[in-house]
Amino acid sequence: MRYRKIGNSDLSVSVIGLGTWAFGGDCWGEADDRVSRKVVERAVDSGVNFIDTAPIYGSGRSESVIGSAIRTRRKDVVIATKCGLEKKGHAIRPNLSAEFIREEIENSLKRMGLDVIDLYQCHWPDPNTSLRETFGELNELRNEGKIRYIGVSNFSRATLEKALEIAPVISNQVQYSLFDREVEKELLPFCGERDVSVLSYGPLGGGILTGKYKESPDLPRGDVRAFFYKFYGEPFWGKGRQLVRVLEEIADERGVSPSQVAINWVLRRPEAACAIAGCRTSEQLQQNAGAGDWSLDEKELSDIEEQYSLLFSAH
Repeated sequence: MRYRKIGNSDLSVSVIGLGTWAFGGDCWGEADDRVSRKVVERAVDSGVNFIDTAPIYGSGRSESVIGSAIRTRRKDVVIATKCGLEKKGHAIRPNLSAEFIREEIENSLKRMGLDVIDLYQCHWPDPNTSLRETFGELNELRNEGKIRYIGVSNFSRATLEKALEIAPVISNQVQYSLFDREVEKELLPFCGERDVSVLSYGPLGGGILTGKYKESPDLPRGDVRAFFYKFYGEPFWGKGRQLVRVLEEIADERGVSPSQVAINWVLRRPEAACAIAGCRTSEQLQQNAGAGDWSLDEKELSDIEEQYSLLFSAH
């Protein structure tokens, strides 16, 4: 497993991170807590030391599962969780007020049985709360020893730049995959200049880049792939499948999975400290973790880029 530092911190993390949204059992189908704990344990055994979660994942269920799974292995993992999404009935809204952040941190620490969280991230920007209030509170939590480092998620370049004037932000977790390259235009270069690491979520394009879907699936209502990822419908689906075939060809030649090819494509960027891949089973975890042992060569990267340009040049 390869490891990279997050920003200018002392956090050395596996280039493959474990995403745990599915552990919540609310957006990716039913979850089995026993199986989820096994996935965490297998991840650590495989050298995956970066575990990412959030209180919104199953209203704390994901954090609770992680806490029970790492109880005897705390020194082996870097725990990242988030704050700032408030659920009111069926509605979810950003809330990065100092009061809500304080409530969330205490609940997260308790659920996971921790004294300190390694990386604490604002889940989404909150247009109704000033950055000074938000990051002032995060600085205070850092001074109190409740968190070690401050990160953000889904922040634009402009918002990140303003946040950096108030607090030492070391990372920005954003959706980044071969199917979603928007961050390459401004955000990635800016992060490289300011020594802010990019943590990629969705490196498998919501599952399509695994190669397991030969036809667009009939997704149930409430499934995250039906509302969060745009890749399962036309006109994207047809072009996307053509691109996946290139990944499958490379995977066949190397004797690896298309998932590993897709993950390593993200990791080609020096700004990317970690690709966070969600999984539901130990088998999926092992498949993803295998991407940490090798890198794509220049020809493979060129073949992928050429096919991408042919299919998505209009984008």
